[in-house]
Amino acid sequence: MTRDTWIGVVFLAFAVLFWFAADGIRISPLDGPVTAAGLPKSLAYALGMLAALLIVRSLAIKRVTTAKPVAAEAGEDNSSDLGNLRQHLRAAGVLAIGVGYLLVVPYLGYTLSICGLMLATAVYAGARFGAKTGLIAALGGVFFYFFFVKLLHIPLPPGLWPDLLSPLAG
Repeated sequence: MTRDTWIGVVFLAFAVLFWFAADGIRISPLDGPVTAAGLPKSLAYALGMLAALLIVRSLAIKRVTTAKPVAAEAGEDNSSDLGNLRQHLRAAGVLAIGVGYLLVVPYLGYTLSICGLMLATAVYAGARFGAKTGLIAALGGVFFYFFFVKLLHIPLPPGLWPDLLSPLAG
């Protein structure tokens, strides 16, 4: 088995254990449509699916690839080091976008923050910054607002907007 296959198997086992632990969370009579076990079970499902995909991917790659050519002598080819550095910097950029989202969500509120997150992530991934990308991010933010706040009744941070608009309302 390859290293990725082993990692996938370990994470799949962890996902199953995590799901059973989440299943043991008692349901309170005060719970609404989303119980206390809802998020942990969703995370367990997501981890299980990603672990299964990693296993399938590693097995598919193992079948397709043939024996690797002999590696170049040490010091002759530094392109893989540069590629690794680029990958790490790309990951750091995604992390910075996520941290930025967490820093602004208490002030801007969920809807504007998630719009900004979607827009920043799309542009960082290579989409052109423009009206189409902005419209998709705005529609996505509105969709997630209605999905979580209106449909699932999950309170999300409103930000400073209600305080700013309250003098206008009354």
